[in-house]
Amino acid sequence: MFGIEDRYENDVAQGRIDITVTKLADPGGIEIVIADDGIGLDADRYAAFCEIDTDFKKSKGGKGVGRLFWLDAFDQIEVDSTYGLDSGIAERAFGFVLNNTEQVVPTAEDKAAEPQTDTGTRVRFRGIRTKEYADPFPKRADTFLRYFSAHFIADFLLGGGPTILLDVDGDAIEYPKAVSDLVVGTKMETTAVSEEFGELRIVGFVCRPEASTGLDGLHQLHLLANGRTVETRKVDNLLGIETLERDGETDLAFHGCVSGEYLDLRVNEGRTAFNLTERTLKQISRLCMEAVRNRMLPDQVRKFVEKRRKRYESFVERYPTYGFDDDDAQLGRVPLHAATPEEFASGLVKFQIRRDEERQDTLQKLISALDANEEFRFQESIVEAARGIQASEQLALAQHVVRRKLALELLERLITRIRAREGASDDFHLERTLHSFICPMNIRGDDPSKLEGRAHELWVIDERLAFTRAFSSDKRLDDVLVEAGSADRPDLFLWDLAHGLGSTDPDHPDAIDMSEPLRTVMVVEFKKPGRRTYNGAKDQIEQQITRYLSQLKGGEIESFGRTRVRIAHDCVFHCYVVAVIEGDLVLQLSGWDTTSNGKGRIRQLKGDYRGQIEVVQWQDLVNDAWMRNSATIHAAGLSRKRLTTLQPMSGAVVEDDEGDAGE
Repeated sequence: MFGIEDRYENDVAQGRIDITVTKLADPGGIEIVIADDGIGLDADRYAAFCEIDTDFKKSKGGKGVGRLFWLDAFDQIEVDSTYGLDSGIAERAFGFVLNNTEQVVPTAEDKAAEPQTDTGTRVRFRGIRTKEYADPFPKRADTFLRYFSAHFIADFLLGGGPTILLDVDGDAIEYPKAVSDLVVGTKMETTAVSEEFGELRIVGFVCRPEASTGLDGLHQLHLLANGRTVETRKVDNLLGIETLERDGETDLAFHGCVSGEYLDLRVNEGRTAFNLTERTLKQISRLCMEAVRNRMLPDQVRKFVEKRRKRYESFVERYPTYGFDDDDAQLGRVPLHAATPEEFASGLVKFQIRRDEERQDTLQKLISALDANEEFRFQESIVEAARGIQASEQLALAQHVVRRKLALELLERLITRIRAREGASDDFHLERTLHSFICPMNIRGDDPSKLEGRAHELWVIDERLAFTRAFSSDKRLDDVLVEAGSADRPDLFLWDLAHGLGSTDPDHPDAIDMSEPLRTVMVVEFKKPGRRTYNGAKDQIEQQITRYLSQLKGGEIESFGRTRVRIAHDCVFHCYVVAVIEGDLVLQLSGWDTTSNGKGRIRQLKGDYRGQIEVVQWQDLVNDAWMRNSATIHAAGLSRKRLTTLQPMSGAVVEDDEGDAGE
């Protein structure tokens, strides 16, 4: 390259370099020939080549040690060069060998070249010497071309260099054209100035993504010294913008080339790395990319910032606990590139923990001051502490409400899907899915080996069941009761709520007295939405429920801790059947009382049983859950979209969060 610069001076683009690679897949037989049409190795340049650590090219940043890497990497190195004399063109040839005494070994007498011979130098490399070089060396032409392009891309982008024709086992490509064709629009220039680094010149390019092939990341910053690329750094996070747009093209990449005296003076002898710490290189990168964002790509950055804000707002709607400060403050706490829920959360969690710790410390100091009767701003401190607690609890409550909102929306859509597919082959599968959503099937909640017992949505049926684990779901009664029982499988069988929530440890201050029998039991049956046929003997709802109760009353439940709980003879049974009242059910329930909303049916148990059976419409079950949740929504400071209802199922009217009625 220096030979071309010396010959063509300010018009280096006239020069040419031919690189031919053969037997790429064979490290021992590989041959690489590099030929240029530069000034050649005249007497002065040949003398400099023969001298280790020469300062012949010092003005251009050359250290004179690069050729030592040749000896380390290749078995054979041959050089022949033609150069100008006053009398015409001469040529010389020599071998460059790994030798303790003499590395340059002439292979022919210097002589006059053939007429019309041009100046230039050709270097032939054969065979890779060691396993350390051979193993990582690319074995495929496309891989070799990718690495070559990536290494010199800054030089090719800046242009002004010679034409380079690279041929790898017959697969040829021309540079810098191959790279310049990837540039979209014109280059951009600016500077970044600081007291520490002086003036750094930045030349920027917007490129098609192929320009980053072989590099880590999409957006790149190339740090140059003396006009040569020394290090390329991924700057996706520093730019923030995922992909760029220009001249109607999308998914584009940024490449910036940075040069300056500070970098020129701090490169190692081989020009393979800077003599700078990683911290300093990061500071330079941040300084330069700030200039790029503000001066080269301001419009695209503005669009990205708006899009990022909308993503953050959506994130906080789904995860309200992270909305503990205003949006600008929160966005300033996360990295510029953060644009996904995971990135927002990881950036904010440390501030959330710090905030909670500070609040805990403040509360503890206040409690200590009260205990010690210390003088302090009593009213102001209490009010401030109360506000802190309220804000914290409101965020936690909001997170809880959002999760429930999504669960109810999913439940509504699942019911709609089942009704729309009435009679389809997978109806049974969908019915099981609906049951499993509310409560996993074929488990007991008190079985410690079944973690699914904690993953239920029983609050949809009754708010008091939100945390209960005292239930069986689609289990045979003879698997639950100590004695008797049958193969009957109630969809849901739930026993005393206090027992489900309390402790049976006698040393626990809130332990439940297990000698007391259960006096409240809940039984729930789910009927497939849209089912119309109930004409069999076993399909009579009152008979089905009574059959369950006859086995439960006076029986004993054995928990997984071997504790037995007796069901009292005067136990009150709350029995629910969730269904759509249509078809045969209309006639079957015609003698029952209607519920308060006029949609469901209810009948008091008679004879030996206390309690009632209530038939609840599927839509009413969902609407009631929405209404119970609405107070929590307001308490959390949220605004929910209008409640949606399933039109085919019910004309039920519910209120949205603004108090307007909507079906």
